[in-house]
Amino acid sequence: MSCPEKIESPNESLVIPKWLNKSKFESVLAKDEPDYSKITNFTAVAAVPPGGNFTSVMLRVYLDLEMKGGTQKRKSYVVKTTLDSDKGGKAVEEMRCFQKEQHMYSTYLPEFEKLYREAGHPIQLMPKCLEIGEMEGKLYIIFEDLAAQNYVGADRNKGVNMEHMRMSLRKLAELHAASVIYRERHGPYHIDFDHGFAKKDNIQHSIRGFEVKAPEYKAAMKTWGMDESYYKNFPTTEQYAKLCLESLHVDSQDFNVLTHGDFSASNILYKYDENGSLSEALLLDFQICKWGSPAQDLLMIISISAENDLRYKEFDNFVRIYWEYLIDCLKVLKYEKPLPQLRDIQCSIYKKANTFNIFFVVMNHLPGHLLPSCKESNLHTITSTEEAGKIFRLRAYTNPTFVKVIKEFYPFLCNRGLFNFEDFE
Repeated sequence: MSCPEKIESPNESLVIPKWLNKSKFESVLAKDEPDYSKITNFTAVAAVPPGGNFTSVMLRVYLDLEMKGGTQKRKSYVVKTTLDSDKGGKAVEEMRCFQKEQHMYSTYLPEFEKLYREAGHPIQLMPKCLEIGEMEGKLYIIFEDLAAQNYVGADRNKGVNMEHMRMSLRKLAELHAASVIYRERHGPYHIDFDHGFAKKDNIQHSIRGFEVKAPEYKAAMKTWGMDESYYKNFPTTEQYAKLCLESLHVDSQDFNVLTHGDFSASNILYKYDENGSLSEALLLDFQICKWGSPAQDLLMIISISAENDLRYKEFDNFVRIYWEYLIDCLKVLKYEKPLPQLRDIQCSIYKKANTFNIFFVVMNHLPGHLLPSCKESNLHTITSTEEAGKIFRLRAYTNPTFVKVIKEFYPFLCNRGLFNFEDFE
């Protein structure tokens, strides 16, 4: 037998929860590896580098197994669990992010995949979920390790090319179409899915986050080399609060879906065939899902994940590509209402209810995605009012890679009316 591959952690500073030990996996292995005899070695490490995940702890567990026949086998799993309260966990709990994701994996996503199987077009949307539970007050989910099947993540600092964008938009359309059919048959989603990054009864949380970040963001804007009119147009706290509330408004006359809510290439794993060609993709991280316009997901992935030269040149084309996949999926699932027109989806990009999503992206996600990995990239530091938080935010907002993108993208969005914040007075 060859020596198992050396195990390395992409984040040595991550503290492994004490409850995460080999006995925790005995029930998982009983179902997933019924021929195992005993666990001979247990190793838990970080699953992603700093900045790879902000609202939870991601771990990869390696189990060296002795099988009943006497052979040896290494098995790995991915564990997602809640942050400590003093490291951002309290805010995540207030938004019920983890409860929402557990609901997605236990109920909605399996039902979405079932719809496609029943229609004769089986697809997989997500990694296989093996166990959902709670240990010592920490909610957790255990997944199959898709790295063992040669799925890999994209480089969040570089963005993805047209081939990857097409695949990403296809998976998004598959998710959205199934969510529409499911709601038609079963009625509205759980109340938790009425909110995303903003929550009506917790708007003060959103306002606090804005007020913490705004000073460094506005200071950085003066260094970007843009016309000062863009700087002067930055939203006030009152305008931002109205952006948040407007994002929760759902027009029943529009075509609406269960949005992913945090849709970027960082929450997608890609697989390639033996020739190196992209062959499949699966979606991750369903903590921010909400019922609303598909424009909210489209704005996010185009803004964050498209390669720089594609972001502007293909902006409208990406919406069209998504729409074509959406129509195909709705037809497969026998959608009985009039199909949404391309003009409907394009127009939804500019609706006031979707402005929050794109502004939140350029203030929070985009600078984080373009900043090289560092140990300070975590929810606690980003939202800290202490000097360390201010220094980190200013570094993110003046990062040359981010500045190169935002000095073109911010005016691009303003000129399309998306950042006319006086509309929210």
